[in-house]
Amino acid sequence: MDKKKIFSLFLILGILIVFFFLLFSNNKKEKVEENLLYSRRFRNTILSFQKYDDVLGQNRIVGVEKSTDNGKSYTKVTKEPITVSQEARFLFTNEKVGYVISTGYIRRENDFKGFKVTLDGGKTFMDAKFSYDNENVDLITIEEFPYQAGSELRMKCSVYDLTEDGNGYEEKDFEFKSIDKGLTWVLENTVNQKEKSNRLRVALYFFDLVAWIFKDFSKISNPERLLL
Repeated sequence: MDKKKIFSLFLILGILIVFFFLLFSNNKKEKVEENLLYSRRFRNTILSFQKYDDVLGQNRIVGVEKSTDNGKSYTKVTKEPITVSQEARFLFTNEKVGYVISTGYIRRENDFKGFKVTLDGGKTFMDAKFSYDNENVDLITIEEFPYQAGSELRMKCSVYDLTEDGNGYEEKDFEFKSIDKGLTWVLENTVNQKEKSNRLRVALYFFDLVAWIFKDFSKISNPERLLL
């Protein structure tokens, strides 16, 4: 076989390799875009939630993928993909912290699960814990994603609760508060009550101490406290 035929053969082979490479790359890119549920860029990093499969009960299996080359390629981040509803919402606030609202509401019968948190960029997810003691309420609606308020997170929610006269139900709005990046939540006004109670204890203790120093024992609110 002469050199021209060998050259032509290698040229054709090279063209075929490039063609199939481009075809595979485009198909892969289209598949990524088709299953893309959410993405956000942080400098040179893009974090995205991808759908891997649909499951029974109008749910889907999803996971986080990461790109560091402007979206040309992605690598899987989530160790164990999570199951969420078809209406799930997603948010990353930075390269490490992200949230998933599965259905928009959480139920008492399910221990108020349904709000997931990741603190490692999507490698693992944890169910947030909600402290809510109103036995008249079985369902809490999550109205919005958490927002930063100083050094804490707050999240707007609502419930249908008994009216004050107990003759009906009405929608009530309130906020949960978290100081651990969304892993645990308590009612915002409950926290305020605890803070007020703590401040009151400190004030009473100081008042008792002053009264004890000046020997005015009649003004001591709790004499036993001074013996601790």
